[in-house]
Amino acid sequence: MRLQTRRNSALIFGRTLSVGEQRAYTRGVLRSFIDFVIDVGQSSHDTAARLLERIECTEGEAGYRAARATRRGAIMVTAHMGSFEVGLAALRQVEPRVHVVYRRDASGPFESMRARMRRRLGVIEAPIDDGLGTWMSLRDGLFNDDVVVVQADRAMPGQRSQRVPFLHGHIRIPTGAVRLARMTGCPIIPVYTVRLSSGRFAVYMHAAIEPQVCAGATIDPAVLAVAESLESMVAKHPQQWLVLGAAFEEDVEHA
Repeated sequence: MRLQTRRNSALIFGRTLSVGEQRAYTRGVLRSFIDFVIDVGQSSHDTAARLLERIECTEGEAGYRAARATRRGAIMVTAHMGSFEVGLAALRQVEPRVHVVYRRDASGPFESMRARMRRRLGVIEAPIDDGLGTWMSLRDGLFNDDVVVVQADRAMPGQRSQRVPFLHGHIRIPTGAVRLARMTGCPIIPVYTVRLSSGRFAVYMHAAIEPQVCAGATIDPAVLAVAESLESMVAKHPQQWLVLGAAFEEDVEHA
């Protein structure tokens, strides 16, 4: 784990960290990961009101409301950082139907806690393990002006993705969200929930991405826009990016 975070840090910061910097960075990432697991357990018993109390500030809400005023549905892309559960609680305050795309976890107890939390928040689970049926259900939901939430910073084995520049290296961005947005004509809105030094959270809503078709582009412009949004958040909050394995394509190729 130390070796992998060291490799990741070199491509995040663009240089080899000193021993002290590396120790601080690695401990910060592990601390964020532990906080995330604890949050899932606690959130499975918390009410939506209790989760909302943990939000200290929100940025970009006006742009979000403007994008949603078109009533075309929306795909929210986010990253493995901060607290996913707090972000869902905030979203459910303004959206009656929220679908969460996820892959079932190998850990039974963790998956049970996560499922219990989602039931308490009233979100609709959309396991991609179930294949085409899940994507058709999401398509229908977007046509009905629902919201779909997708993690966009990690491509799973066998998942369709595109290699994009990211900080001082390259990562693979899953293309499912962009393809689904084009199919339904809905915008993509990046949303992130970041832990603050106070222990509470900030919610950041970035500008909506309209996934127009651009024939002949080496990298899909919409996928690149998603990557640039993710990149800006990781650059500002590197210790909160919950990646303990190989994050960059250069590292995968080296291995």
